[in-house]
Amino acid sequence: MAHVFLEMSMTLDGFTAGHGASIDHPLGIDGECVHEWIRNSVFHGAVPSDDRPGVVDRVPDEIDERARAAMFESTGAFVIGRRTFDVGEGPWGDDPVFQGRPCFVVTSRERDPYERGGSRYEFVTGGVGAAVERASTAASAASVCIMGGADVARQALSANLVDEVRLHLAPFLLGGGTRLFPDASEHRIDLGPTAVEQGALATHLRYRVLRTAA
Repeated sequence: MAHVFLEMSMTLDGFTAGHGASIDHPLGIDGECVHEWIRNSVFHGAVPSDDRPGVVDRVPDEIDERARAAMFESTGAFVIGRRTFDVGEGPWGDDPVFQGRPCFVVTSRERDPYERGGSRYEFVTGGVGAAVERASTAASAASVCIMGGADVARQALSANLVDEVRLHLAPFLLGGGTRLFPDASEHRIDLGPTAVEQGALATHLRYRVLRTAA
């Protein structure tokens, strides 16, 4: 099995998206703040926001940009949930969102594979474990990145499929929406911190998953 890491962004109060996620609002109402550090990473100066007149977007620094680049530098394949795919398919268009890597979508609804933006999308109905296994084969010696949504992330952690957790904390209190970690979980998971970096738009945390001998 390939090295598997979980890549998630969330607000300080633990939300990965706001209420009302839809095609028009992929990250929910006001949820765009969760990914501001990624969305603005192409800019090198403050720019006016198109959707917030009078508001100037904050500027990422080298740490934010390095964290974004790390999502791809060792990744051979991605795993995402069907909801993430459904709300992203339209906005992504033909952009190379996954930089040509194959993407395996965890779903209960079958759909034929297809290619778009340089990536091949395959729809896996056997659960997150089956998706990670297929992604590992496709990735060869490279890593597998599990990237949204929160439900798929929790399933992967509970199934002991994750070797590393990368969290990006956006400095916002969203107040409601989809939590990455709910109030209760199936069992305790121990993490060992390996790195923390403070960027201009997010705090970037990395942990290894600590597994005890059976």
